[in-house]
Amino acid sequence: MNLTDAQIKMQDAVAHLKGELAQIRTGRASASLVSDILVEAYNSKMMVKELAQITTPEPAVILISPWDKSIITNVVGGIAKANIGLNGVIDGDLIRVVIPPLTTERREEFIKQMHGILETFKVQIRQIRHEAREELKAQKESGTISEDEEKRLEEQLQKLHDEYVEAVEGAGRTKEEELRQI
Repeated sequence: MNLTDAQIKMQDAVAHLKGELAQIRTGRASASLVSDILVEAYNSKMMVKELAQITTPEPAVILISPWDKSIITNVVGGIAKANIGLNGVIDGDLIRVVIPPLTTERREEFIKQMHGILETFKVQIRQIRHEAREELKAQKESGTISEDEEKRLEEQLQKLHDEYVEAVEGAGRTKEEELRQI
């Protein structure tokens, strides 16, 4: 693993983190709250985003328009089974999901959950740094790189690590601000 590989892995981790954070409810409608919910349709499990168009016409409403109207009750059932605190209501050919306002206690629970997710990704980034350091040591011992080169690369690796940990913390701060808004 060279620095480029480590950087790519760290970028992937931050991108994955942002996807995880998008699924934490903030009291505002977002398609990502329901898009990955699994629904029983056509004798298999499929995600809502594969079965329907998802829009957010209002700040607290998600509209789901299944392409096949025969699975509308399956989608509503899938949302209920997902146990995310949301319920879909059939409104003609659409499913309307109203996002209830969050209580202060619920906001704090989400913030606590978010901090756990952030820590997981920080650990993942530290692990990537550790693997890259081990490879640098192996390269130095095999004579592929010099001691000075190893030190220089380790410093660059540490800068990368710090940059991506800051990106994780920045994403966390942004999400926490969203969660604290009423």
